[in-house]
Amino acid sequence: MTASQTVTDLLDDYVVCRTIGHAWDEHPSPEVDSDLFREARAGLFLRCTRCHTERFDYLTSDMTVGYRYYRYPEKYRGLEKGATRPLLRGEMFRRSLLLRKRGR
Repeated sequence: MTASQTVTDLLDDYVVCRTIGHAWDEHPSPEVDSDLFREARAGLFLRCTRCHTERFDYLTSDMTVGYRYYRYPEKYRGLEKGATRPLLRGEMFRRSLLLRKRGR
């Protein structure tokens, strides 16, 4: 288990992904679970362009997701309890990530 970390410990890309969601794109060379892939009709394998989290969707014959799992980069998980979206937005604001500050 990873030690608990605060939002101030996170890399910028991790703060953004945890706040607004991942920027998924095709994963060009996924390491798939051969048993799950063998039983699936198809696989949809994605990787976040910011934080490099990987998503593995194994699809059934009717194209529903039969099984999904994620592989996270080191230190992405293990965030302290109470790390809410508003707290993460505040961290984005503090770091000047994506948020535009209005003039006075």
